[in-house]
Amino acid sequence: MPAIVLVTENEFAKAEHIFRHADNHVFLSAPADEGGLAAAVTKWRARSVVVGVWPYTGALYRALKEVADGQVSLIIRFGVGHDGIDKVLAHKNNIIVCNTPGVLDVSVAEHTFWLMGNLSRHVAYLDARMRNGVFAGETGSELRGKLLGVLGFGPIGRRVARMAHFGFGMRVQALGFSTVEQLQARERRSLAEIQATYGLECYTNDTDSLLPECDFVSVHLPATPDTHHFVNPDRLKLFKPGVFLVNTARGSVVDEAALYDALNNGALAGAALDVFAREPYEPVVPGKDLRRLANVLLTPHIGSNTREANQRMAEACLANVTHFFAGNLDRLAQVKPMR
Repeated sequence: MPAIVLVTENEFAKAEHIFRHADNHVFLSAPADEGGLAAAVTKWRARSVVVGVWPYTGALYRALKEVADGQVSLIIRFGVGHDGIDKVLAHKNNIIVCNTPGVLDVSVAEHTFWLMGNLSRHVAYLDARMRNGVFAGETGSELRGKLLGVLGFGPIGRRVARMAHFGFGMRVQALGFSTVEQLQARERRSLAEIQATYGLECYTNDTDSLLPECDFVSVHLPATPDTHHFVNPDRLKLFKPGVFLVNTARGSVVDEAALYDALNNGALAGAALDVFAREPYEPVVPGKDLRRLANVLLTPHIGSNTREANQRMAEACLANVTHFFAGNLDRLAQVKPMR
């Protein structure tokens, strides 16, 4: 008998044609809020769910455990970042957590450059002025030759580095949490070969040495306890005047109140954010609303939301579901709880 898999409504809509025509299993749209999704799990006796960025703190895990009746259950994150899923609580309730790595790198990296280009050429500002009858230019700057600091050297950060250097002629320096030795072991090549492959001037673990020289800073760090407010007041003071900040990673990585202050007082030339501490966006501190600043460009967490990436994510979800119900748990893209 085909298994029922629940997919939160926004994720279902992104790849409905794939979910509706899946073989072997029945994929149904379900509410994204925890109470609604937990109720749907109970109603349909579903042991597997596909979710987006909504945070889940309790009811979903209890419902999956009850329905599973001693068997293992599955939560699949439609995407890569999984900070909305409590991995420890899932583990305690005999639930495997998976994501869909390696399928959205291109989309997020491309969006990073759309934001960067919009900032450097004042596109949104000029568009708004044109619509108000003002036909007057604003001097921008080229990307070519500028120094880009890439914070986070995972798959997306690496792709951004390559695109920046080989596509736009930017100089690139990267910050990673892996030591040089760990990076060389992971890449199975020397540091010189790694830097040549990704167009890097240098790879470093030292934030303080990287930030002061950058013309652009692009954030590609995961949401972890170690990266919470990684871009904080002290680090913002290291930025040189005129720098642009882009964040397409996770909202918790940037202290939005501190960023507001830096933008408002002119310490930063501008910022473009696709992710936020609270989604849908609302200011973390009353009176410090980023939407009120003219030098800020905001998009509603759409970095991975392309037809191509959505299709790849849906296909990865289907593969995880197939492996799960076939008992091939070693083939799942599992996310382990942090210890």
